[in-house]
Amino acid sequence: MSSLKKGIQKFLGKVSTYEINDKNIRKAIREFELLLISNDVSLKVAKQISKKLTSKMLGKRAKRFSDLSKMIPVFAKPIILGIISPKKPLDLIEILENHRKISSQAVKKSPLVFLFLGINGTGKTTSIAKLSYLFKIRGYKVVLAASDTFRSGAQEQLKVHADRIGVKIIRGKYGSDSAAVAYDAIAHAKAKYADAVMIDTSGRMAVNQDLMEEMKKIHRVTKPDFAILVVDALAGNDATEQAIDFHKEIPLNGIILAKMDADARGGALISVTFATGGVPVLFLGTGQKYTDFESFQPKKYVDQLLK
Repeated sequence: MSSLKKGIQKFLGKVSTYEINDKNIRKAIREFELLLISNDVSLKVAKQISKKLTSKMLGKRAKRFSDLSKMIPVFAKPIILGIISPKKPLDLIEILENHRKISSQAVKKSPLVFLFLGINGTGKTTSIAKLSYLFKIRGYKVVLAASDTFRSGAQEQLKVHADRIGVKIIRGKYGSDSAAVAYDAIAHAKAKYADAVMIDTSGRMAVNQDLMEEMKKIHRVTKPDFAILVVDALAGNDATEQAIDFHKEIPLNGIILAKMDADARGGALISVTFATGGVPVLFLGTGQKYTDFESFQPKKYVDQLLK
């Protein structure tokens, strides 16, 4: 359980003793705003939630509630849901299935290409393995591209996952052109009628222009169908800033929030979709096993957060 969820439960227990009047409503909303900020919800998002709560909770509507612990969740749920719900939801399994149907009717078959971005230590390679495993057990043929030709041991790490999962991996020499490795993986996938290519890349900060130019080259060469950013839930507001920075450089299609099983505060999840203008959180990494990978469901998340 994230500290945000624990904090909200404690907060609701506290405000249940407040008499419902305008003064106490404003006081409770302010406390809720501070709780969000202290748990890595960005200041801008927390203030927007607070402003909307104030607008909706003050006035005659309050009279039908017995206490604030019941009132706040009723009004907060749709506000937070509106923030974390993407403009264009993505169901990758459904997309893969539809692509397979279209591809099976074509003379020249082609895979869907997924390009993964992120800084070192976010859990990017593990997330690629988890998503590849999910695709494989659903019956899709996957090829991994070991395009991290910079970090020592990166290709060996990905190969361990490929061997465990039972998928093909295309590698290159360290120091070689990472875009060429990705290109070769796509060519192999086309030749073997694979459904998906998963391109691992070297970790980098978006502000490092030399490394980002290399990433842009991979993007130009491979023309991925989906660019997916992996961020660490423990990074808090840094995760939100990473999403903003990467999205400026390469348009993102989705975000994976890794390490949600650790003692994450949880607020970054609320902020990243808002900060990127609606890029959806696709999956949550919830453990070390390949099966510890949950499709993110905004309504389910909000319902659990504000029980």
